Order: sequence, then structure tokens, then C-alpha cells
Amino acid sequence: MRRRVKFFLDTYFYFNQQEKKGIWSLVILIVIVQLSSLLYAHFWVGTKNNLRVLSPNEISFLAVTENDSVDFDYSKTKYKNTYNSKKNYPQKFAYKTNKRDTIFTYPERKKIALLNLNEADSASLVALPKIGPVLAGRIVQYRNKLGGFHQMNQLLEVWGFKEDVLYDLEGKVFLKPQDATAINVNEISLDELKKHPYFKYSLSQALVNYRKQHGNFQSLNDLKKIKLVNDSIFKLISPYCTF
Repeated sequence: MRRRVKFFLDTYFYFNQQEKKGIWSLVILIVIVQLSSLLYAHFWVGTKNNLRVLSPNEISFLAVTENDSVDFDYSKTKYKNTYNSKKNYPQKFAYKTNKRDTIFTYPERKKIALLNLNEADSASLVALPKIGPVLAGRIVQYRNKLGGFHQMNQLLEVWGFKEDVLYDLEGKVFLKPQDATAINVNEISLDELKKHPYFKYSLSQALVNYRKQHGNFQSLNDLKKIKLVNDSIFKLISPYCTF
């Protein structure tokens, strides 16, 4: 057994004389470095300026005691609070200085102005939640075809505009129905009227033909005399018609 162990050590842990000297030199160097660091921490750092190295428990105890002391004199400490001067604070911040700390009171945020949906451009619409550049462009394009929005629900007619987006716009946009452009149904031509999303070609043709046969329209109720104008269509087109 002893021979086997000796054979194993001689085979796998064999070093020549130079390698043995190098290994022992490295071990001695490591021991010297470790001893030097311990001696430096004990005799030099601990005794410098008559200070003693504190343990973590002592540091925690002193920190708690210092914070709980009401009569602690901060003027005698080595590190003073250099931020108690008004010169170091921007004038937009309101602050109060106390004995122990500084309490900041940040200015109130300015209320965001409501956006007029009939006047906003694409860049302004993109700033609204869940509205990207493509959807903003569609809103402006559809608004121009209508002549302006009369109610918020008309946004749902824009392709890609979802109902949850409409809820997110609450309190951020507003409408003025009087900003929408009215159509004089007694003067507008067929080519111009059929471009409107609510009239299109068939209703525009029926309206122009009725005007030619019976004369100018006198009131909104005259629009109901056209067969294609049911209650739902009348509700859509009536805000855009004038005489």
C-alpha cells in the first residue's frame, strides 16, 4: 500500500529542484503579503490620528444614537451640510430648512390644456395616448372630409380607431360643433357633395335630383322627403346641412 501511494505521488506530483524552489518561494510570498496587510490594518490604520477601528456593531450603534439625539450639534461635525444655503438650490424649488434635515416641496405640475379636436394637427394628436402617426393622419384626413367633428363618437368611424382609445381621450380633448363646416344643400354640386362620407354618390344623386324636381330645400324636414333618407341617415347628415 505504501509503495502504491509513493508511486502515485511520484507520478502525479513530481517536481524537479527548480520547480520546488519556485513553489516554496510563492508560498512564502503569499504568507508575507497576508501578514503585512493584517499588521498594517492593526498597527497603522487603527492608531492613525488616535482613532480606533470600529466594528460593524459599534458603527450601527453610534449611527442610531446620533440620529436619535435631539440636542446633537451638527456645527461641530467634520462634514457639514453644504446644501442648506439658498444659493445651491434652483429658485423654482420651494424649501424649508430645519435643524436636522431639509424638506423639499416641488412645484405643482401645470395642467395640460385640452386639445380642440377640430383644430389639432397630426403632431398634436400623436401626443395623445394610444394615437400614433398613422392613426393621427387618418383622423385629420377623415375630419377634413367631414368638414369637422360634431361629436366624439365620430372618431370610431376612423379606420383603426378603437373604443378603448376613445375612453382614454376623456378629459384631454374637446369639441366645438360650430367649428364644423356646414354644407349648403341648395348650392353644392353633385361632384362636391359625393365626396362627403355621409352622402356619397347615391344619396348625393338623389338629393340633387330632388332639388331639381321640387326646388330648393326650405328646412331639414324636407330632407326626409328623399326616400334614401331614413332616421339614422338623417341624424348623420342634419348637422352638416344648411339652407
